[in-house]
Amino acid sequence: MEPDYPKVSSIPPEYSFVDVLAKELLRRHGANLQELSTVTILTTTRRAARALQNAFLRETAGRPLMLPRMRPLGDVEEDELLLEAEMGVGGTAETILTLPPAIDPLRRQLLLGRLILARGRGEGGIAQAVGLAKELSLLLDQVQTEGLDLRNLKDLVPAEYAAHWQITLEFLEILSDAWPAILAEEGSIDPAARRDLLLRAQSEYWRTSPTDAPVYAVGSTGSIPATAELLKTVAGLPNGYVILPGLDRHLDPRSWEEVSNDPTHAQHGLARLLEKLGISREDVVDLHHEDCRSCPDARAALLAEALRPASTTDRWQEAAPPPERAISDVRRLDCLDPQAEAQTIALLLREALETDTKTAVLITPDRDLSRRVSAELLRWGVQVDDSAGISLNQSPPGVYLRLLARLFADFADPVSLLAALKHPFASLGQAPEDFRRQLRALELAVLRGPAPAAGFEGIARALASKTDDAKDPVPEELMAWFARLQVQAAELEALSQATNVAFGDFLTAFVRFAEVLSTPADRDGATLWEGPFGEAAAGFISELLRASDVMDSFTPSAWPELLDNLMTGRMVRPKYGQHPRLQIWGPIEGRVQRADLVVLGGLNEGSWPSDAGSDPWMSRPMRRDFRLPLPEQRIGLSAHDFQQAFCARELVLTRAEKIDGTPTVPSRWLLRLETVLKKFGMRLDAGTSSPIQSWQRQLDQPRAYQPCPAPRPTPPVSARPRRLSVTRIEKWMKDPYSIFAESILKLRPLAELAEDPGAAEKGIFIHAALEEFIRTYPDHLPADAEARLLEFGRLAFGDILSYPAVWAFWWPRFVRIARWFVAFERDRRQSFTTLKVEAYGKIDIPAPHATFTLSGTADRIDRGPDGGLVVIDYKTGGLPSVREVETGMAPQLALEAAMIARNGFAGVPADLVSALSYIRLSGADPAGFLRSAGKETPPMDLAAAAFEGLQRLITLFDKQATPYLSRPRPDLPGRFNDYEHLARVKEWSSGEASE
Repeated sequence: MEPDYPKVSSIPPEYSFVDVLAKELLRRHGANLQELSTVTILTTTRRAARALQNAFLRETAGRPLMLPRMRPLGDVEEDELLLEAEMGVGGTAETILTLPPAIDPLRRQLLLGRLILARGRGEGGIAQAVGLAKELSLLLDQVQTEGLDLRNLKDLVPAEYAAHWQITLEFLEILSDAWPAILAEEGSIDPAARRDLLLRAQSEYWRTSPTDAPVYAVGSTGSIPATAELLKTVAGLPNGYVILPGLDRHLDPRSWEEVSNDPTHAQHGLARLLEKLGISREDVVDLHHEDCRSCPDARAALLAEALRPASTTDRWQEAAPPPERAISDVRRLDCLDPQAEAQTIALLLREALETDTKTAVLITPDRDLSRRVSAELLRWGVQVDDSAGISLNQSPPGVYLRLLARLFADFADPVSLLAALKHPFASLGQAPEDFRRQLRALELAVLRGPAPAAGFEGIARALASKTDDAKDPVPEELMAWFARLQVQAAELEALSQATNVAFGDFLTAFVRFAEVLSTPADRDGATLWEGPFGEAAAGFISELLRASDVMDSFTPSAWPELLDNLMTGRMVRPKYGQHPRLQIWGPIEGRVQRADLVVLGGLNEGSWPSDAGSDPWMSRPMRRDFRLPLPEQRIGLSAHDFQQAFCARELVLTRAEKIDGTPTVPSRWLLRLETVLKKFGMRLDAGTSSPIQSWQRQLDQPRAYQPCPAPRPTPPVSARPRRLSVTRIEKWMKDPYSIFAESILKLRPLAELAEDPGAAEKGIFIHAALEEFIRTYPDHLPADAEARLLEFGRLAFGDILSYPAVWAFWWPRFVRIARWFVAFERDRRQSFTTLKVEAYGKIDIPAPHATFTLSGTADRIDRGPDGGLVVIDYKTGGLPSVREVETGMAPQLALEAAMIARNGFAGVPADLVSALSYIRLSGADPAGFLRSAGKETPPMDLAAAAFEGLQRLITLFDKQATPYLSRPRPDLPGRFNDYEHLARVKEWSSGEASE
């Protein structure tokens, strides 16, 4: 016969729940090892069951032990219950035998999404409808968890609500009308409904056939009605016991009466459970063992006082001051922002590892904070066990699949293509390093700069157009590699470009390509499916394939968003590789477990507790009328978890003062605690006793700041360039370092991926059109000269005209340029003759080290009415000032004149240059104009001065000691500088402008 143990008891929060429970169960049932194995323990979660197993091992010092049967409250062992029921009485066995299986959650989401689309609520297509279906599934689960009947939705009176809620209510009738019929057709029921029925069947069976074996229901607050009913049944068993977590003993009777009416109070759930059990707080017995104590009683009493119901906070005036020991091991650390908070917490956890056997845990509902802390711990090579796991869409296989989905939805856009193919999984049957080498070659060949035409075929054409490129031809090896990739992608690309396809066919093709792409040379299978994340991804794809018949037709462009919606929230928890003494728990895991150091993180309003929020389906009055719990109930449950975790041996409370630059509000529990302590002239330790926050501020700070000096490279004279164009001479004068980087180091700036054409491209196209026009009509212009010039423009612009910005902005300007230029030419040709367009020339200049070659291409050379030559430069951008030309700081035209004087241009006599001119072509108002480069100095004098200056420059840089300085004259920085970042100009030029 069992001793007369209390039927309902509680383990105070200042004691470790699982350790007290293990010690108590061993005291009651441990004398006979066989007896302990007959005990059934119902826990809140699987993790709580594992924590209890570890507590038994600690208590028995690891000696062999036949543990009790442990299972989470919501996981009824169906086969075991059926076997027991068949040997008993009542109708439980029949209930279980006739119970349909639970519908697969993924299939349910797709079915609901299809239903939403059919009702005209998925304006954004199937992806948005499936996202709404997830929210609708949560409402379904909540309704069934509360034991409510969906058919009662029609009893809500629409006239009492706002118009948009009336529309929503009409829409929700799909849950009471269409959804049950769909479930019947599927031969399934909702998971929450099935769990609820099994829990009630278990309760019914134990009521009709009470077991004599000990049964313990531990750690639950009974917030789910079916669970509360089961707890009541357990308490009624001959050897059934309910052990509650942290029932408050410190609140006065008047305040306790108010708890049941305050859903935000930490004890609200327990107070309601006691009402359902038909007992009072005084009927509950406390269980504790002093060697399991984690904090003084005074700390629990302090928090109970701080969290008392709002209606009785007047009692604070009568409260006795708490002893110092109540907060002796409690610190509050307010951090600057979430990153600083994560680094501070990571330091706290890492510091704990310096003490042998010390355990530490972060408890927070903030998933972003958890991820940040996990990432920060990796800097010390520490992998932490996060109880929440990682969402499948954020795991390596999930990211890979999402990138592939985006690749085909974007028609192989360069950015999407590289994002997908640079994923570590991508190898296409090659060694990863070989695959990366070919991919880099493809990127440099055609993906940088203006984008090729859409699709794999567009990239293939772009590659083919460069096979005969004299300067940088595409190798045959790259062509063959891309052709193999294109063949593998062909089926999926064809399906992706269709308007509607069968979802099953599309998904099969997608998975086939994902596998082929992720199979390396040294393995038979795809790396995509390896490891715990790969197994989870494979399970997800298998479920999706089984549910693919739900969608008859499918729009492939919706696939990236749909895939992300379906994967989000599917959590994956790696089983191995985490540190044994560090954990990250959600608040519910912290309810019954303890660690030597507990950090409660994210203690801001909106995070812990979370916002009560708004229900997208029902307003507060609608929820109340339908008897659904109000959102505030979640705050009460969260407060209870905080109360439990607050009673740790060593406690640190952290929060971020700002998030994204916006000040935050501390958690209401912190504010209440601060208010109570302030009344007694007390405050929590702000971390002054620990250097943690000082360490955090220095974590990524260098020991000293030492700005680098300006670069002064002095390469060997033999390595210095012996040939430059006239357009590079100005850059050589103003920024020699650019010449060093470009001509000696051979560095070239990379174009952006899928870069929109810029000002440089515009100038090239306009130059090309004008060149072809003048070459075609060197003497007389045709009557339709403007139309001919526009045709040359279309040819020059080519595929670039398909860019919206080019067609909308550049082309209209070119049309105006063409109109102006034709009129300008008709007038000019009455007295001027064009000798050369795009004339290439060069001259050799003797120099101390070796001959230096100056080359250049003159846009246009005319002969004027006075017989002199006119050198013209077309400018589609800004013009050099007259001062820059006459002082030699813009020497291009003057050097071209010097080259003419030295017979540098074939077919152009060394005659007098009478004018240096710019033709400005902007397409604005006016569309163009002619301007003399200089003003007072004769062109030949400018040419002589420029040539002499160039000779001095060559001589200077033929000296080994002459460095290639970056911006030697800060007041003449030049128009463009692709190498400024390499020279680290911003680091060493601070304050330069003011000097």
